[in-house]
Amino acid sequence: MKRLTKILALTVTGLVLTGASYQFTTNTVQAKPLPKVERVSPQIRIDNEMQNINEYFGVDRQTLVTYYNNGWGMPDLYEGAFLAYASHKSFEDIMNLRENNSWPRVEYLIGLTPNDIKAAHDDIVSTQIANKLDMNKSIVTFLVEQNYGVDEIIHGLLYSMYVDKSPADIIEMHNPPTKNWEMVANDLGITQEQLAEIHQKMEALDLGMKKGPKGLKGHGPMRF
Repeated sequence: MKRLTKILALTVTGLVLTGASYQFTTNTVQAKPLPKVERVSPQIRIDNEMQNINEYFGVDRQTLVTYYNNGWGMPDLYEGAFLAYASHKSFEDIMNLRENNSWPRVEYLIGLTPNDIKAAHDDIVSTQIANKLDMNKSIVTFLVEQNYGVDEIIHGLLYSMYVDKSPADIIEMHNPPTKNWEMVANDLGITQEQLAEIHQKMEALDLGMKKGPKGLKGHGPMRF
């Protein structure tokens, strides 16, 4: 469903993404000053969303801008891009079908089964983790197919770099609340210095995905 344009007499200009401008209007009311809170501007948020769609699914950014300007919201753009990726059809074809059909109906019309959708999702997750951690994709794919969460997979992979134990075996050691990741690291003999390095690597990751291989609910935005 296309997003509703809400005109509240507030003007926020300068929302420019890849040469296109987005304008929203609203009215501000005098109020007591509130503590400063760091917020992500609409421009940055939308730019990041479109960057993710382009990176994960290969949809041209300008195409996304055009659809956004025509009233499609980000969840629909994610959904359309994912189904195009999963079905090997064009993004435009998927969005044309969406004009007069629900997303479940679109899945049916393009012949996607639940297994097809899971396979496509697993492939996206595996590719992103393997690329970001510079690891063999087959190793990551094995873990994803075991339905481990993304957080578990990343911990298992990073811990395995410091010890002679497989990522899967390491993940099985994690049993919260009885045993958290710090306790697992201690049992493996990972030093505080090594643990600090692992945490730095985790902070440097920018996978932009929702937690867990099953986190792509509705196939929409995937974020940690």
